[in-house]
Amino acid sequence: MKSKGYNLTNRNMAVTAAASPPLRSLHRWLFFVLILITLPRLTYAQPGKRLSPEDLKKLSVEELMNLEVTSVSKAPEKLSEVASAVQVVTNEDVVRSTATRLPEALRLATNLQVAQSNAHDWAVTARGFNGAPLSSNTLANKLLVMIDGRTIYTPLFGGVFWGVQNVMLEDLDRIEVVSGPGGTLWGANAVNGVINIMSKSARETQGLLFSESIGTFLQDQISLRYGAQVDSKLFFRVYGQRIDHNPTRRLNGDESNDEWHMTQGGFRMDYYPTSKNTFTLQGDIYGGKTDSAVSDLNGQNVLARWTHLFTDQSDITLQVYYDRTYRNQEASGLFDVLNTYDADFQHHFPVRKRHKVLWGIGYRIMDDNFRSTPGLSFSPSRRTLDLFNGFIQDQISLIPRQLELTLGTKLIHNDYTGFEWQPSARIAWLPNQRNTLWAAVSRAVKTPSRLDAEIISPVLGSVQDFRSEKVTAYELGYRMTPTNKVSLSLAVFHNNYDHVRSIDTNLNSGPFFVFDNNLDGSSSGIEFSANVFLRNWWRIRGGYTFLRTKLSPSAPQVLPASVLVEAQDPRNQILLQSNMDLPKGFQLDLVGRYVDLVPSTIAVASFITLNARIAWVYKRFTFSINGRNLLQERHTEFGNRQIPRSIYQKITLRL
Repeated sequence: MKSKGYNLTNRNMAVTAAASPPLRSLHRWLFFVLILITLPRLTYAQPGKRLSPEDLKKLSVEELMNLEVTSVSKAPEKLSEVASAVQVVTNEDVVRSTATRLPEALRLATNLQVAQSNAHDWAVTARGFNGAPLSSNTLANKLLVMIDGRTIYTPLFGGVFWGVQNVMLEDLDRIEVVSGPGGTLWGANAVNGVINIMSKSARETQGLLFSESIGTFLQDQISLRYGAQVDSKLFFRVYGQRIDHNPTRRLNGDESNDEWHMTQGGFRMDYYPTSKNTFTLQGDIYGGKTDSAVSDLNGQNVLARWTHLFTDQSDITLQVYYDRTYRNQEASGLFDVLNTYDADFQHHFPVRKRHKVLWGIGYRIMDDNFRSTPGLSFSPSRRTLDLFNGFIQDQISLIPRQLELTLGTKLIHNDYTGFEWQPSARIAWLPNQRNTLWAAVSRAVKTPSRLDAEIISPVLGSVQDFRSEKVTAYELGYRMTPTNKVSLSLAVFHNNYDHVRSIDTNLNSGPFFVFDNNLDGSSSGIEFSANVFLRNWWRIRGGYTFLRTKLSPSAPQVLPASVLVEAQDPRNQILLQSNMDLPKGFQLDLVGRYVDLVPSTIAVASFITLNARIAWVYKRFTFSINGRNLLQERHTEFGNRQIPRSIYQKITLRL
């Protein structure tokens, strides 16, 4: 039965998607001309004071390291002082990288493993475990991802449907990526890392922005955003975006029929009634088609957040959101509707001069309705899951501004395994302003998903008492800024995993195989990153990651292929990004990547890619030519689809 929820893929949209590329482009250019005609009638407020991309690229490395991050302790901290392996991808990094979608921007965080599997699906993880029982999809489930405070994982399998996670990259403020457990503050999925994607406030995005891209693999993309202020305290913006992607090809050269069409719109409002209060209200609505076969999807979300400052070191935050997703893939028998309701409260305050205490509570309801088919079902087909959590953390200044100890724990309750706790201890030594040495020990859990505990099919089922997967992580890191033009960061880690998901031969009656918890193992690695200003006009950033993962069965009935189902990760990975500001407003930007071979049921060889961007910036107008995967006609990154070489041109106008 067809869902009666919101669906943007209506007849008018279908006509637009089916129109020929020249006609579609003509419609958009007419729309652009109409905007220009009406511009003299519009007035714009001046944006709030903030670092623009033009200002950001002029910062020294020392100033970049003093940027504040919030993902490690849920409170602002200088990047140079945090006791964690955290990397920040700025708006400038993204805009000058040829990225057009969020997963492409995540490639710039060198402590992530990111691979494209087809025109709309991606494999994204930190410190490994990009598992894939399907040739073009991933069941990675040990990474917590948030967009403006809204968690985007699905309880269906505990991971992320990356094809529908879309943000307007021009309005992106930064991406903070914490590799390593973050369960003490963030929750049950933060086993191997946390990705926190943050947009600019409405006050920072005033005026009109229009951009359009036309290319080969990226067929076309059009974005429009308008921001204004109602008075001195109330700011808003609205946006819309349409993207069309051509299909990839299979290993035999045939077309994959995975073309991708998607439309998204949304709004954000920021209200500052007093100097101590901030209120944010934002929402998005999207709809699209992922294949030429019958496969459509849509979703809506709305989020409200209130922050009150008592003092510079004491504040409270209350956030609530609602998120609905709809997915109908008739070809694979997947029909799912998920409604999520979430409330979160936190309080940060000092105790005397040496303690900074943070505590909070949260409650989430996930109402998931999966339509059963003869080939795939869940028992029960409709499930309402409750997740309760509470945490407390104390940051203790043992030696003021030199030695900081952070202790904390989180207690969660889920419907499958009951109560779980996730403690951590971190210590940071700052002998001076240019050096930070830190170490950490953490315990995190991955609670079961519906796939783990409730799947029913003729071939595969689940054991009745599926347990949480657990990790104990040991980390050591060093961060230094030897000069104002160079910053270096190094982290080494060792993780021990217990009760990892396995596929076992079923010893009882029923399906041939079952999901169980009979894999144990470990992972070790090195994460190195650097940021260098060679000249005032030339900046290079990049990093190297080494990862070794070992899983072994703890029961004789485990299938040998279970290891590849859970972990398909490259051992070595290198990224270099170069940004040059040339005379006369020209820019030359390069991004190179090396990815080692990926062990899998379908061999994925090592590869080197090069992306290039040549742009001309004249006042508020930017024109660029962008090339991606320039070194090979096509290559495979994950699964059996080949990602092609592609070129696109882009224009951007800001008024």
